Amino acid sequence: MKFAMIAALILLPATAWAGAKEDLMAADRAFAAMSVEKGQAVAFLANINDDARLFGAGGEPTVGRKAAEERYASDKFKNSASAKGTLDWKPMEAYASADGTLGWTNGHWTFTGAPDEKGQRAISHGHYVTIWRKDKSGAWKVEADIGTTDPETK
Repeated sequence: MKFAMIAALILLPATAWAGAKEDLMAADRAFAAMSVEKGQAVAFLANINDDARLFGAGGEPTVGRKAAEERYASDKFKNSASAKGTLDWKPMEAYASADGTLGWTNGHWTFTGAPDEKGQRAISHGHYVTIWRKDKSGAWKVEADIGTTDPETK
């Protein structure tokens, strides 16, 4: 009897951690699906915390929510290849804190540009890490996001 109680106490945190990890993977997949369906601007603004930091791949400056809102609302962004293309990603793994309120996901992203005048689409790839924190309502929100660009293959 004592052994069963001890085993249950040991396994309970592992079960909670596994649940938070799967929730994180699901949140990241939903975030990616929104990016494909509604565009990266809509997806990022819907999923980032007010104090989030976005570290851009390709030399973009680090921005917080207010700067991200301004950038996504600008004509420069709306007319850019980033706005006209599709950003998608696939999480490969996740980690959640023991209390299930903080975690990270990482995986690979793919950006497919809009067709050029010849109908060709530029494609780039990279790796990302996203830090997540649960908000007051219990929803996972992006606290920080950083991506790298893979070297071009020929």
